[in-house]
Order: sequence, then structure tokens, then C-alpha cells
Amino acid sequence: MSAYSRRSFLKLLGFSAAAIILPHTFQAESAPFRVYLTFDDGPTTNRDGSGATTTVLDILRRENAPATFFLHGIAINSWESDVLVRMLNEGHAIGNHLWQHEGNTIHDEPSLVHLAEQYIWCERRIRQTLAAADVQAYQRYLAQPRLFRRPGGNNGLNAFLDPKHFTFLANAPSLRPYRKDLAWLKSVYDYSGWHLSNGDSSLHHFPRDAEDMRDRVIYGYGGAHGVQGYLCTGEPPRRAAEIRDGLIILMHDAVPLTQRALPLIIAALRDLGATFHALPRPNDQPNVPLVGIGYPPTPDPLSAPCTL
Repeated sequence: MSAYSRRSFLKLLGFSAAAIILPHTFQAESAPFRVYLTFDDGPTTNRDGSGATTTVLDILRRENAPATFFLHGIAINSWESDVLVRMLNEGHAIGNHLWQHEGNTIHDEPSLVHLAEQYIWCERRIRQTLAAADVQAYQRYLAQPRLFRRPGGNNGLNAFLDPKHFTFLANAPSLRPYRKDLAWLKSVYDYSGWHLSNGDSSLHHFPRDAEDMRDRVIYGYGGAHGVQGYLCTGEPPRRAAEIRDGLIILMHDAVPLTQRALPLIIAALRDLGATFHALPRPNDQPNVPLVGIGYPPTPDPLSAPCTL
């Protein structure tokens, strides 16, 4: 068991006196596994370049941890071109998070045409910002696979990215001004799901402090699984099948507690054998369902045993 795991386990044991139900701590095999840190809803900076997204980029550079940023078009201010360029130059990926959050969740029930329009607006904003700021960064973005995440998430492929609807969208009267851009909907990796979250978007179980946020990523919370649940699950206990392709973690760079907890999260994940990468994952395919939300780990009969 690693030093971090021992410390965290002792800390959790201390909480048991208060009758808190504790997650398990595991001794999992130490083989490396891939982790994909993702940050939603940005960018968030001030006119002088300082701010939440810059702070997160500084941490990721210091920790040598590539990540993926899903950006809202409406959030990209005129002064933030350097932030987008920096993301690409430092090995991160940029994804489309629609023009804005409001009105675009599954609960809002927007039409396919509306979602396609919102996607194109955001994509235009990203491309125009990069093209005006740095031609090489712009070309790097065009060469990067197209990435998407639905605001609020979604358990399956978002219907406006389903090839069976492309003809309908191409014939939609309100999309005629965007007809040449509808090709952007093809070859899109839809990462509207994730394996686990650090809890920074939870309304009822928001982490108490940076250490609590770190432990939520490692152990899970409120019925959600943590990394340890994927490293050791089932009976007999083995690694989960999801480990083979890599775990996707949801976070938000604008949340101050996430900024404080991020170095702790990265260190704890590395202690368990994590390596960090930008999306897409190597075995994923575009325009098909990829990752659901809240699904339990799937025991992998081909993986090495682990010890609970």
C-alpha cells in the first residue's frame, strides 16, 4: 500500500468514530493506467490574463499533466486568445461545450437544430479566436480530433451528432446559413459522460476542503465511485474493464477549491499509478456512444487480481 493510501486509510478510520460510513481502501496492482482530467465551462480569466483557468494551467504545467478543456463559446472573451493558444501549446486539448450552458441540458429538451446551431456557434468562436491569435496553434486545433461535451452531461450519444439525423439537419431551413459548417458535426468524439467527478458541481455534497475533494476522487462519495473502485472491484476482486481505456474525471477550473485540490489529486493519482493524457482515448470512435455517467465499475475477468 502506498504512503498516500496508508495516510488516507488512517484518516478515514478516524472518521469512523463519528459513525460515518467509510469507503473501502484497496491494495490494487501498481500497473500504470490512463487518466483524462477534464475541465468544463471555461475559460475564466481577467483582462490581465490572471484568473481561474490560468491558475489551473500553471498547476498542470508544473505537474506535467495534460488535460482537456471543454469551452463555452460565450465564455471566450476577446482577451483570452492567449489562454486558448497556451492550452494547445502546452499539450492540452480543447473541446466544444456548446455556446452556453443555459437552455442546452437534457432537462431543457432543446431541439436537434438548436443544439447543432449552438455547437457551430461555439466552434466558430474557438476557431476565429485561435486563427486571429496564432496560426500554428490554430492549425494544431484543426489537426486535433473534434471533442464535445454536453452541458450537464448525457448518458448516450447526443442525437444531433447521430449520423442518422445528418440529412434532417442538412435540410433544416434555420440551419441554411450554417450549411457549410454542418460537416463539423461529423467525426466528433462525444464525451458527455465521465467515470467520476471531484464533486465541485455537487449541490448537496460539496467537498469540505481540498483533502476531502482529493479523497472523493480516490474513494468516491454519495454513491459515486472513486478511482479505487475501478482499480479493485467484483468478486473475486480485479481491476475494472474501464481501466483498459482510461478513466475520465470531471472538474471545473473556475471553482477555487478545485484549484487548491488539483495538486493533491494529481499526486494521489500518480501514487496509484496514473499517467495523464488529453482526450480522445486511443480506442474510442467518433459519433458513437462512449462513456455513461454513474455506471458501476465492470469487473474485468482478464485483469490481474487485486487485494481488498
